[in-house]
Amino acid sequence: MLKPNRRQLLRASLFGAAGATAAVGREFPANYDDSKELARPAWKPAFLSDHQNQTVIVLSDLIIPETDTPGAKTALVNRFLDLLLAAETHDTQQGFLNSLAYLDGEARSRYGNALIYLPKETQIELLEFFAYPNSFETWGEGQTGDQAGHNHFQNMKDWVTRIFYSSEAGMKALGWNGDPPHGALGGCEPRRA
Repeated sequence: MLKPNRRQLLRASLFGAAGATAAVGREFPANYDDSKELARPAWKPAFLSDHQNQTVIVLSDLIIPETDTPGAKTALVNRFLDLLLAAETHDTQQGFLNSLAYLDGEARSRYGNALIYLPKETQIELLEFFAYPNSFETWGEGQTGDQAGHNHFQNMKDWVTRIFYSSEAGMKALGWNGDPPHGALGGCEPRRA
């Protein structure tokens, strides 16, 4: 029996996340592999600016770092996210961009530089502050974190984790061995008259 390949998995997750309605009627050549498009060395974002894309790479790598399994950066979460956002509604796109701009703006406000240019320890400190806004005091200001930052961080984390765990690397990190989830499909017995 045939096992689903990366192309089929990517197509299935793309249609599930972005909606199959946009792709109805689109013909794919037999050897077409969507994952190769995302993995191209000359890939350019369709929706995000270069700075936004680099910020998403940094954030996704901090949220799901590479350990004994590939992380979000290796799984090309930023590229799949860009592809999904390009097909989303204006409101969804704007919500994502607002969260991204908020986190980057807070890095600039607190540390004087964009998130992508901060040392990794500082990036982690900033994200921990937003992830746990009521668990410790801010940088000597004697106040707890704001919920707006937490909400924007949570939005970003939700996007990254959903995309990562729907990728081949994410599914394998969860224990998937590459087999179809319900086993091989058997044929139906012909009905006898």
